[in-house]
Parts: sequence; C-alpha cells; structure tokens
Amino acid sequence: MTVWTDLLGAEVRMLAAGGVTTRVALVGEGPPVVFLHGRGGHLETFTRNLAAVAAAGYRAIAFDLLGHGLTGRPADGRYTVDRITAHAAAVLGRLGLDRTHLVGQSLGGWCAALLALDVPDRVASLVLIEPAGLQDEADRLADSRVRAAHQTGGQAYIRPTPETVAARLGGLLADPAGVDPELVQVRAGLYAPDEARQVHRAVRAADHSPWLLTPARLSALTVPALVIRGEHGHTPPAVVDAAAQAAGARVRTVPHAKQWPQYEQPGTANTLITDFLGAHP
Repeated sequence: MTVWTDLLGAEVRMLAAGGVTTRVALVGEGPPVVFLHGRGGHLETFTRNLAAVAAAGYRAIAFDLLGHGLTGRPADGRYTVDRITAHAAAVLGRLGLDRTHLVGQSLGGWCAALLALDVPDRVASLVLIEPAGLQDEADRLADSRVRAAHQTGGQAYIRPTPETVAARLGGLLADPAGVDPELVQVRAGLYAPDEARQVHRAVRAADHSPWLLTPARLSALTVPALVIRGEHGHTPPAVVDAAAQAAGARVRTVPHAKQWPQYEQPGTANTLITDFLGAHP
C-alpha cells in the first residue's frame, strides 16, 4: 500500500480557519472522528487509519495543524500549544462539527486533551496516541533515548534530505526499516521550503510548559478517554499510567511499535480505535 492508495476515496480540500488556509482530508460518512497529528507532522500521519475508521461507519477527518504541512502560518508567528489548539478548534467550527470524537497523536494528543478540557460539550470521546505534554521538556530530554532521537530528528529541520527525513521518521518506529519511501518523499517535499523548517524549529523552541497535561489538569476531563502507547514508546510507562489514571482512561499497549503505533501496527491500532468509538457513540 502507498500514501495514494491508502487515501483513495478521500476528499482533500483547502479552507480558511482561524485566519489561515488549512488543508483537510475527509473520507466516509457517519459520526465525525477528527485526527490530529504530531509535531513536525502532517495529515499523512494517518493514511493507514482514515479509510479503516471510515469503513467502520464514521466520517474520518484529518488536517494539517497550524504551520504544518500545507496549512498556513499565523500572522503573530506564535506556535505555543494553546495557539495550535485554538486553530484546531477553529477548524472544527469551520467544518460545522458541533460534537466529534478526537484522535490525537503526540502533539495532536496534547491539543486534543486541551480541547476536551476547554469545550467538553463538543467532544464525544478522546483517543490519545503516545500523547505529548505529559512531561516537562527538561525531564523528557533527560532520557538519553529521547535526547538522541531529538537530535537526530532535528537534522531534518536543518537539511531535509531523503536521508535526514528517513532518519526522523525511522526514529518514530520500533523497526526503522518500516519507513515508507513514498512518505519520506512527501515529508521531504513539505520540509523543503525554508519557511516550513523555521516553523518546525519554532514549534520545538516554544515554551509549552504552562499547558502541560499534569495529573491535576487531566483529572478535570469529563469525556471517555483511551490512551494508546507503543510497546517501545519513549514516555515512561509509569508516567503514562499516572496520566491515564488521572483522566479516568484505559491504557492499551501496541506490541512491536514505538511512537507511531497507528502507522507501524495499523491493524491493531485501528481495532483499538474503532472498538472504543463503538463503545462511546
């Protein structure tokens, strides 16, 4: 399968939301399920998930977050997690989604959780895949594995060659050989403009600490939630478990996966997602 065949039948459109042009992909009919990708990512993060969720009877929607992919840049140049979340809320409004399921990976999971806290009446349920925001940046980078992946992956924001982009994507997988060469080409193309690389460096450098998903903050969640982690994910299991307990969420671990379980083991991840959605209509 390839990016193009995985997205057969999807509608891709550009729309204005939050003052910027935003790229959106939609497939299927039924209750909406909105997918939010991670830092430095784009909607192709979910090419192996959208059709499967749509086939289960949902309207699967993914879009490029603020400044990411082919979505525009804000006039104020701010890329803190609250600003990115505000843009995501504007996209939901622009699509006329009064109530939706949210599936977020990494930074997208952080934004999804903040949306569920800010506007719980608009969120039917919440799936967090290897969510970011559970640890302070200094604590996160104290882990040598995370620090090495951070440094290696950062090279793609400086010099986006096929090799550096493949290394960035490979760092998300338990088996780096599972990187799709077509996805490498897509991301290298999206990273090619200098402005795009500046955005990703700004997202990395922004102070997101005021919006950390602490157990105290997560305890205020009132929507059903599921946390999906990769067996080899970077966030310590104790941290994930504490966050899930505070949120009243169940944790499911995907074997043979790392930061991108929805991509590396799509069959398992898609089943977890659709079973959860089915239990919380």
